[in-house]
Amino acid sequence: MRMVWVLMLAGAALGQTFDAASVKPVGNARVRPLRGGPGTNSPGELSGAATLRALILRAYDLKDYQLAGPNWMDSERYEITAKIPVGAGKADVARMLQALLVERFHLELRRETRELPVYFLTVAKGGAKLRESKAAAEQVEGERPVSPKMAHGADGLPDLAPGSDVPRSYEIVLAGSDGIIYKRWARRESMQDLADRLSVALNRTVVNRTGLAGQYDFTLAWSVESAGGVIPRTGPPPDEIESHATPVLTDPGLSVFNAVKEQLGLLLQPGKGPVEMVTVTRAERVPVGN
Repeated sequence: MRMVWVLMLAGAALGQTFDAASVKPVGNARVRPLRGGPGTNSPGELSGAATLRALILRAYDLKDYQLAGPNWMDSERYEITAKIPVGAGKADVARMLQALLVERFHLELRRETRELPVYFLTVAKGGAKLRESKAAAEQVEGERPVSPKMAHGADGLPDLAPGSDVPRSYEIVLAGSDGIIYKRWARRESMQDLADRLSVALNRTVVNRTGLAGQYDFTLAWSVESAGGVIPRTGPPPDEIESHATPVLTDPGLSVFNAVKEQLGLLLQPGKGPVEMVTVTRAERVPVGN
């Protein structure tokens, strides 16, 4: 299956724009992710130094593997400062950023749906190991949780101290000479939320086929590259997916495949499915209109 259509002036057609915006090339300056916007400490301003790729990913809510284009959009940095109208929400800001990219970079994109390798997230034999969430607490959009009290866990990694919890999802990434460990305490997350996060980790679309419609609390940890024995080995990935393991996540410790199966009672199974892809067909290297 292959469907193709052209994406043109998304956002601009809706008449939503920033009150004021500046976009200037800064060569190979240090990247500073875009910060600010609704739900943050700076709701009226969006600012940072980012590549065109990063700006497009943010504006169109894409995963990195979904976007193709010229090599320079991965290296050239642009300083962006934009004033956000009062009352604008997260979706409004995304449309404003889309319009800004069209206006300043003359950006043109082509969207298409291709049949590509994916992973299907399913329930393992024996059932899911998930806890139904309690009533959702009020959360401000974009608000980050306060760092919880931590203790030394049985798996050799930091864990929540006895009797403590987090009101919202919280994650840590531990980097050391032997490798990197990712650990996440999820709160009130759906299986689609989990599939989206696994898509980023695996650099491949993960399709939710669990049939689980609720919101859940769970903890998930896996080794990225070499784990140096911090998370003990618990066996190889299931036979049906061993040859499909991503080259980014290896298995000297606990692979993401084993982690999902053993900690959550779920499976990541390879297959093929429709994946939305976006290609940059035109973009000016030097933005205009400042």
